[in-house]
Amino acid sequence: MRAFNPATIALACLFSCVGGAADLGGGLTITVRNDTTDNLILTIYDRNTRPPQKVLSGTVVLGSASIPVSISADSSGHGHLSWTAITVDPDMRMCGHSDKPHLNDGDTVHVQANGDCAG
Repeated sequence: MRAFNPATIALACLFSCVGGAADLGGGLTITVRNDTTDNLILTIYDRNTRPPQKVLSGTVVLGSASIPVSISADSSGHGHLSWTAITVDPDMRMCGHSDKPHLNDGDTVHVQANGDCAG
């Protein structure tokens, strides 16, 4: 019979409890759609967490592709995210960003990088 280390059990419980706490808020799945033909480098923040938490960081999303992300719900059941995007092509660099509150499970957020990048 194998003896369990109390520290290992405590650590497993901690991870289980942290994961369970995120589920209590009623996580939402949001589809993020690249509305351009350009490949974008995308970063997304969950604004319902304090402090806001990155749920996607510097991820390349191909032109016209969609990806699902999970964010937390507030007390009224809505999600809130913000995003920044930059084109992959360094010779034709374009940027974009937005803030999207009041999201429902299954909503789609459209992203694009069609503006100038701040110097």
